[in-house]
Amino acid sequence: MTSRRERAPGGQLSRRALAGFALAAIAPRHVRGQHSDPLRYQLPMGVEGALPGDRCYIRHGYACENTGFNTGWWHTGENWYTDEGNSAGALIYAVADGEVVYADADYPGRVVIIRHLDGLYSMYGHLDYALLVNAGDVVERGATIGTVLFRTDTRSPSHLHFEIRRFLLEPVVNGNAPRYGFACGFNCPPGPGYWPMADAQHPSELGWLNPTHVIGRFGYSSAWGVERVVVTSRPASGAVTVRSTPDAEGEELGTIDLTPGDRFLLLDSDVGDPESIETSADAYRLWVRIETPGAVKGWIPAIEASAETTGADGRPSAVRFNVVPDME
Repeated sequence: MTSRRERAPGGQLSRRALAGFALAAIAPRHVRGQHSDPLRYQLPMGVEGALPGDRCYIRHGYACENTGFNTGWWHTGENWYTDEGNSAGALIYAVADGEVVYADADYPGRVVIIRHLDGLYSMYGHLDYALLVNAGDVVERGATIGTVLFRTDTRSPSHLHFEIRRFLLEPVVNGNAPRYGFACGFNCPPGPGYWPMADAQHPSELGWLNPTHVIGRFGYSSAWGVERVVVTSRPASGAVTVRSTPDAEGEELGTIDLTPGDRFLLLDSDVGDPESIETSADAYRLWVRIETPGAVKGWIPAIEASAETTGADGRPSAVRFNVVPDME
Protein backbone atom coordinates (compact mmCIF):
# COMPACT_ATOMS: atom_id res chain seq x y z
CA MET A 1 0.00 0.00 0.00
CA THR A 2 1.32 3.42 -0.90
CA SER A 3 -0.22 5.22 2.05
CA ARG A 4 -2.52 4.72 4.97
CA ARG A 5 -5.54 5.53 2.83
CA GLU A 6 -4.30 4.52 -0.64
CA ARG A 7 -3.69 8.02 -1.92
CA ALA A 8 -0.67 9.32 -3.76
CA PRO A 9 0.50 12.96 -3.39
CA GLY A 10 -2.13 15.50 -4.34
CA GLY A 11 -4.98 13.25 -3.32
CA GLN A 12 -4.67 11.07 -6.46
CA LEU A 13 -5.23 7.33 -6.20
CA SER A 14 -2.06 5.28 -6.46
CA ARG A 15 -1.57 3.07 -9.51
CA ARG A 16 -1.41 0.06 -7.25
CA ALA A 17 -4.74 0.99 -5.67
CA LEU A 18 -6.38 1.46 -9.04
CA ALA A 19 -5.16 -1.94 -10.22
CA GLY A 20 -6.35 -3.59 -7.03
CA PHE A 21 -9.88 -2.32 -7.52
CA ALA A 22 -10.19 -3.82 -11.02
CA LEU A 23 -11.72 -0.67 -12.42
CA ALA A 24 -13.54 -1.14 -15.70
CA ALA A 25 -11.50 -0.40 -18.83
CA ILE A 26 -13.98 2.12 -20.21
CA ALA A 27 -13.02 5.50 -21.58
CA PRO A 28 -13.76 8.23 -18.98
CA ARG A 29 -16.77 10.46 -19.59
CA HIS A 30 -17.78 13.82 -18.20
CA VAL A 31 -21.21 13.34 -16.68
CA ARG A 32 -23.03 16.64 -16.43
CA GLY A 33 -25.04 17.57 -13.38
CA GLN A 34 -27.19 20.47 -12.34
CA HIS A 35 -24.16 22.72 -11.95
CA SER A 36 -20.40 22.39 -11.79
CA ASP A 37 -19.16 24.18 -8.70
CA PRO A 38 -16.23 22.77 -6.72
CA LEU A 39 -16.63 22.20 -2.98
CA ARG A 40 -20.41 22.64 -2.93
CA TYR A 41 -22.44 19.68 -1.72
CA GLN A 42 -26.09 18.71 -2.06
CA LEU A 43 -28.39 15.99 -0.71
CA PRO A 44 -27.95 12.55 -2.33
CA MET A 45 -31.45 11.30 -3.14
CA GLY A 46 -34.66 12.58 -4.68
CA VAL A 47 -37.73 11.78 -6.71
CA GLU A 48 -38.69 12.94 -10.18
CA GLY A 49 -39.86 16.55 -10.27
CA ALA A 50 -38.71 17.44 -6.73
CA LEU A 51 -35.63 18.98 -5.17
CA PRO A 52 -32.99 16.60 -3.78
CA GLY A 53 -34.07 15.59 -0.29
CA ASP A 54 -37.70 16.57 -0.81
CA ARG A 55 -40.08 13.71 0.12
CA CYS A 56 -37.15 11.82 1.64
CA TYR A 57 -35.92 11.08 5.15
CA ILE A 58 -33.13 9.26 6.96
CA ARG A 59 -34.51 6.17 8.67
CA HIS A 60 -31.23 5.12 10.28
CA GLY A 61 -28.68 7.88 10.74
CA TYR A 62 -24.93 8.07 11.17
CA ALA A 63 -23.59 6.64 14.44
CA CYS A 64 -27.06 5.34 15.24
CA GLU A 65 -28.03 1.80 16.19
CA ASN A 66 -30.26 -0.07 13.74
CA THR A 67 -31.89 -2.61 16.03
CA GLY A 68 -33.98 -4.02 13.20
CA PHE A 69 -30.91 -5.05 11.22
CA ASN A 70 -27.70 -4.94 13.26
CA THR A 71 -28.19 -4.55 17.00
CA GLY A 72 -25.01 -3.62 18.84
CA TRP A 73 -23.37 -1.86 15.89
CA TRP A 74 -23.05 1.80 14.93
CA HIS A 75 -24.22 2.67 11.44
CA THR A 76 -21.33 4.24 9.47
CA GLY A 77 -23.62 6.03 7.03
CA GLU A 78 -27.24 7.02 6.51
CA ASN A 79 -30.11 4.92 5.17
CA TRP A 80 -32.18 7.17 2.91
CA TYR A 81 -35.83 6.40 2.18
CA THR A 82 -38.65 8.11 0.36
CA ASP A 83 -41.78 8.79 2.38
CA GLU A 84 -43.45 5.84 0.68
CA GLY A 85 -41.07 3.54 2.58
CA ASN A 86 -39.86 1.21 -0.17
CA SER A 87 -37.63 3.55 -2.17
CA ALA A 88 -36.90 1.45 -5.27
CA GLY A 89 -36.34 3.66 -8.30
CA ALA A 90 -35.49 6.83 -6.34
CA LEU A 91 -32.91 8.99 -8.09
CA ILE A 92 -29.37 9.06 -6.69
CA TYR A 93 -27.21 12.13 -7.28
CA ALA A 94 -23.51 12.87 -7.02
CA VAL A 95 -23.38 15.13 -3.97
CA ALA A 96 -20.42 17.13 -5.30
CA ASP A 97 -18.05 17.36 -8.25
CA GLY A 98 -15.58 14.51 -8.43
CA GLU A 99 -14.29 11.34 -10.08
CA VAL A 100 -15.91 7.93 -9.88
CA VAL A 101 -13.20 5.68 -8.41
CA TYR A 102 -15.35 2.59 -7.82
CA ALA A 103 -18.50 1.19 -9.46
CA ASP A 104 -18.95 -2.47 -8.64
CA ALA A 105 -19.88 -4.93 -5.84
CA ASP A 106 -23.10 -6.64 -4.83
CA TYR A 107 -24.05 -4.96 -1.59
CA PRO A 108 -26.78 -6.16 -2.53
CA GLY A 109 -26.92 -3.84 -5.54
CA ARG A 110 -24.07 -1.82 -6.97
CA VAL A 111 -21.85 0.56 -5.03
CA VAL A 112 -20.49 3.83 -6.45
CA ILE A 113 -17.70 5.74 -4.72
CA ILE A 114 -16.74 9.26 -5.81
CA ARG A 115 -13.55 11.07 -4.83
CA HIS A 116 -14.22 14.80 -4.44
CA LEU A 117 -11.95 17.78 -4.93
CA ASP A 118 -11.56 18.32 -1.18
CA GLY A 119 -10.21 14.78 -0.68
CA LEU A 120 -13.44 13.36 0.74
CA TYR A 121 -15.22 10.30 -0.66
CA SER A 122 -18.96 9.77 -1.01
CA MET A 123 -20.35 6.24 -1.23
CA TYR A 124 -23.75 5.15 -2.56
CA GLY A 125 -24.85 1.59 -1.84
CA HIS A 126 -27.80 -0.62 -2.90
CA LEU A 127 -28.05 0.90 -6.37
CA ASP A 128 -29.75 -0.78 -9.32
CA TYR A 129 -27.36 -2.83 -11.45
CA ALA A 130 -27.98 -0.54 -14.45
CA LEU A 131 -25.63 2.23 -13.29
CA LEU A 132 -25.40 5.51 -15.19
CA VAL A 133 -21.68 5.99 -14.46
CA ASN A 134 -18.50 3.94 -14.73
CA ALA A 135 -15.21 4.04 -12.85
CA GLY A 136 -13.08 6.82 -14.27
CA ASP A 137 -16.00 9.11 -15.14
CA VAL A 138 -15.80 12.72 -14.00
CA VAL A 139 -19.14 13.83 -12.57
CA GLU A 140 -20.63 17.16 -11.63
CA ARG A 141 -22.72 17.85 -8.58
CA GLY A 142 -26.29 16.79 -9.20
CA ALA A 143 -25.48 14.24 -11.91
CA THR A 144 -27.79 11.23 -11.67
CA ILE A 145 -25.52 8.25 -11.09
CA GLY A 146 -28.20 5.57 -10.67
CA THR A 147 -31.40 4.58 -8.92
CA VAL A 148 -32.22 2.61 -5.78
CA LEU A 149 -32.34 -1.15 -6.30
CA PHE A 150 -35.66 -2.95 -5.89
CA ARG A 151 -34.69 -5.38 -3.13
CA THR A 152 -36.23 -8.81 -2.83
CA ASP A 153 -34.09 -10.17 0.02
CA THR A 154 -36.74 -9.06 2.61
CA ARG A 155 -34.05 -8.05 5.11
CA SER A 156 -34.74 -4.36 4.59
CA PRO A 157 -36.99 -2.25 2.35
CA SER A 158 -35.29 -0.73 -0.70
CA HIS A 159 -33.14 2.26 0.30
CA LEU A 160 -29.86 4.10 -0.30
CA HIS A 161 -26.92 3.47 2.02
CA PHE A 162 -24.94 6.73 1.89
CA GLU A 163 -21.57 7.55 3.42
CA ILE A 164 -19.07 10.40 3.40
CA ARG A 165 -15.60 9.51 4.60
CA ARG A 166 -11.94 10.47 4.39
CA PHE A 167 -10.69 7.16 2.99
CA LEU A 168 -11.12 4.78 0.12
CA LEU A 169 -9.18 2.00 1.84
CA GLU A 170 -8.45 2.16 5.54
CA PRO A 171 -6.26 -0.77 6.67
CA VAL A 172 -8.17 -1.73 9.83
CA VAL A 173 -11.60 -1.10 8.31
CA ASN A 174 -11.62 -2.40 4.74
CA GLY A 175 -7.95 -2.59 3.73
CA ASN A 176 -5.15 -5.09 4.26
CA ALA A 177 -5.62 -5.61 8.03
CA PRO A 178 -9.38 -5.58 8.83
CA ARG A 179 -10.09 -5.54 12.54
CA TYR A 180 -13.29 -7.53 12.05
CA GLY A 181 -14.35 -10.24 9.62
CA PHE A 182 -16.90 -8.34 7.60
CA ALA A 183 -18.37 -9.98 4.51
CA CYS A 184 -16.85 -7.22 2.38
CA GLY A 185 -13.45 -8.81 2.92
CA PHE A 186 -9.84 -7.86 2.24
CA ASN A 187 -9.08 -4.59 0.36
CA CYS A 188 -12.78 -4.01 -0.34
CA PRO A 189 -13.59 -0.32 -1.03
CA PRO A 190 -17.30 -0.40 -0.02
CA GLY A 191 -16.43 -1.47 3.53
CA PRO A 192 -18.68 -2.87 6.24
CA GLY A 193 -21.41 -0.22 6.64
CA TYR A 194 -21.43 -0.84 10.41
CA TRP A 195 -18.91 -0.70 13.24
CA PRO A 196 -19.17 -2.53 16.61
CA MET A 197 -20.40 -0.38 19.46
CA ALA A 198 -18.03 -2.30 21.72
CA ASP A 199 -14.98 -1.11 19.78
CA ALA A 200 -12.90 1.57 21.51
CA GLN A 201 -13.03 3.81 18.43
CA HIS A 202 -16.03 5.73 17.17
CA PRO A 203 -16.55 5.60 13.37
CA SER A 204 -15.51 9.28 13.19
CA GLU A 205 -12.13 8.38 14.66
CA LEU A 206 -11.58 5.96 11.78
CA GLY A 207 -12.38 8.43 8.99
CA TRP A 208 -16.15 8.26 8.53
CA LEU A 209 -18.03 11.57 8.81
CA ASN A 210 -21.60 12.59 9.56
CA PRO A 211 -22.89 13.06 5.99
CA THR A 212 -25.62 15.58 6.81
CA HIS A 213 -23.13 17.74 8.70
CA VAL A 214 -20.74 17.73 5.72
CA ILE A 215 -23.54 18.62 3.30
CA GLY A 216 -24.99 21.16 5.73
CA ARG A 217 -21.76 23.14 5.83
CA PHE A 218 -21.92 23.71 2.09
CA GLY A 219 -25.44 23.05 0.86
CA TYR A 220 -27.12 25.23 3.47
CA SER A 221 -24.50 27.98 3.49
CA SER A 222 -25.45 31.38 2.12
CA ALA A 223 -21.72 32.05 1.67
CA TRP A 224 -21.70 29.51 -1.16
CA GLY A 225 -24.38 31.23 -3.16
CA VAL A 226 -27.44 29.34 -1.95
CA GLU A 227 -30.12 31.99 -1.76
CA ARG A 228 -33.20 30.06 -0.65
CA VAL A 229 -34.41 26.98 1.15
CA VAL A 230 -37.66 25.19 0.48
CA VAL A 231 -39.95 23.29 2.82
CA THR A 232 -40.05 19.56 2.21
CA SER A 233 -43.26 17.81 1.26
CA ARG A 234 -43.49 16.12 4.63
CA PRO A 235 -41.81 18.29 7.27
CA ALA A 236 -40.96 16.82 10.63
CA SER A 237 -43.06 19.55 12.24
CA GLY A 238 -46.15 21.21 10.79
CA ALA A 239 -45.06 24.35 12.59
CA VAL A 240 -41.77 25.48 14.05
CA THR A 241 -40.76 28.13 16.53
CA VAL A 242 -38.50 30.88 15.21
CA ARG A 243 -35.76 31.64 17.73
CA SER A 244 -33.16 34.31 18.31
CA THR A 245 -30.29 31.79 18.48
CA PRO A 246 -29.75 28.38 16.84
CA ASP A 247 -30.86 26.28 19.77
CA ALA A 248 -33.99 25.35 21.69
CA GLU A 249 -33.07 27.80 24.44
CA GLY A 250 -33.14 30.86 22.20
CA GLU A 251 -35.76 33.56 22.66
CA GLU A 252 -39.03 32.80 20.85
CA LEU A 253 -39.60 35.27 18.03
CA GLY A 254 -42.77 33.68 16.72
CA THR A 255 -44.10 30.54 15.05
CA ILE A 256 -44.46 29.72 11.36
CA ASP A 257 -46.37 26.94 9.61
CA LEU A 258 -44.30 24.83 7.25
CA THR A 259 -46.36 24.24 4.15
CA PRO A 260 -44.94 22.14 1.31
CA GLY A 261 -43.39 24.39 -1.31
CA ASP A 262 -42.99 27.49 0.87
CA ARG A 263 -39.71 29.31 0.27
CA PHE A 264 -37.67 31.38 2.69
CA LEU A 265 -34.61 33.54 2.21
CA LEU A 266 -31.59 31.77 3.72
CA LEU A 267 -29.45 34.14 5.80
CA ASP A 268 -27.12 31.84 7.73
CA SER A 269 -26.67 28.29 9.02
CA ASP A 270 -25.31 26.55 12.09
CA VAL A 271 -24.13 22.98 11.53
CA GLY A 272 -22.80 20.21 13.75
CA ASP A 273 -19.25 18.90 13.63
CA PRO A 274 -18.82 16.34 10.79
CA GLU A 275 -16.32 14.50 13.03
CA SER A 276 -18.56 14.42 16.10
CA ILE A 277 -18.19 11.32 18.25
CA GLU A 278 -21.68 11.66 19.70
CA THR A 279 -24.22 8.96 18.93
CA SER A 280 -27.93 8.63 18.03
CA ALA A 281 -29.95 11.03 15.90
CA ASP A 282 -29.87 13.47 18.82
CA ALA A 283 -26.27 14.21 17.72
CA TYR A 284 -27.50 15.72 14.45
CA ARG A 285 -27.48 19.51 14.34
CA LEU A 286 -28.51 21.76 11.46
CA TRP A 287 -30.22 25.12 12.02
CA VAL A 288 -30.90 27.81 9.42
CA ARG A 289 -31.52 31.52 9.89
CA ILE A 290 -34.31 32.64 7.58
CA GLU A 291 -36.49 35.62 6.85
CA THR A 292 -40.11 34.72 7.58
CA PRO A 293 -43.17 35.99 5.65
CA GLY A 294 -43.62 38.56 8.41
CA ALA A 295 -40.08 39.86 7.82
CA VAL A 296 -38.89 38.35 11.12
CA LYS A 297 -35.32 37.06 10.90
CA GLY A 298 -34.59 34.09 13.12
CA TRP A 299 -33.46 30.49 13.45
CA ILE A 300 -35.39 27.26 12.82
CA PRO A 301 -34.20 23.63 12.87
CA ALA A 302 -33.66 22.38 9.31
CA ILE A 303 -33.67 18.80 10.60
CA GLU A 304 -35.11 17.05 13.63
CA ALA A 305 -34.43 13.71 15.28
CA SER A 306 -37.34 11.28 15.10
CA ALA A 307 -38.09 8.30 17.34
CA GLU A 308 -39.89 6.37 14.59
CA THR A 309 -36.82 4.15 14.74
CA THR A 310 -34.68 3.90 17.87
CA GLY A 311 -31.64 2.20 19.30
CA ALA A 312 -31.90 -0.41 22.04
CA ASP A 313 -31.63 2.40 24.60
CA GLY A 314 -34.67 4.18 23.15
CA ARG A 315 -32.74 7.09 21.64
CA PRO A 316 -33.85 8.17 18.14
CA SER A 317 -32.19 6.81 15.02
CA ALA A 318 -34.24 8.62 12.34
CA VAL A 319 -33.86 12.16 10.97
CA ARG A 320 -36.57 14.24 9.26
CA PHE A 321 -36.00 17.35 7.15
CA ASN A 322 -37.99 20.52 7.77
CA VAL A 323 -36.32 22.36 4.88
CA VAL A 324 -34.01 21.36 2.04
CA PRO A 325 -31.81 23.72 0.02
CA ASP A 326 -32.75 24.98 -3.41
CA MET A 327 -29.45 24.46 -5.23
CA GLU A 328 -30.42 26.15 -8.49
